[in-house]
Amino acid sequence: MTERRKKEILKLIDNLYFEFGTKNPISICKGLGIEIVSANIEMKGLYTVVLNSKLIVVQSLLEGFAKLFVIGHELFHALEHDCDEIRFFREHTGFKTSIYEEEANFFSVQLLKDYIEYHQDEVADLEIAEEIEKFI
Repeated sequence: MTERRKKEILKLIDNLYFEFGTKNPISICKGLGIEIVSANIEMKGLYTVVLNSKLIVVQSLLEGFAKLFVIGHELFHALEHDCDEIRFFREHTGFKTSIYEEEANFFSVQLLKDYIEYHQDEVADLEIAEEIEKFI
């Protein structure tokens, strides 16, 4: 990810904070009309559109900071990525979609960095802990 892209993502976070007065991804989703539901799914979370409604689905086993992190990650996909286009690239081309995941992780870490120092002990998920370390 380029420095320019990082700056764009940080600007997006500033704009969201200005608009909603919070960096809590749950509150931002509510403000944007993005519904969040928990479900028994294998992946940690996913963003999709169902009948023109934006929806974030979070693994029901997640709680606390890990759940906030995943919601932040999926919120970025909702704001920046066309999920159908990404799915097409992943399934039908050699195009690597990992940059989208890296951007979403960077967004979530930066969005939640004020929470991290108080909740880092709660992060039992190794994958999330590694992403936090990478971007802090």
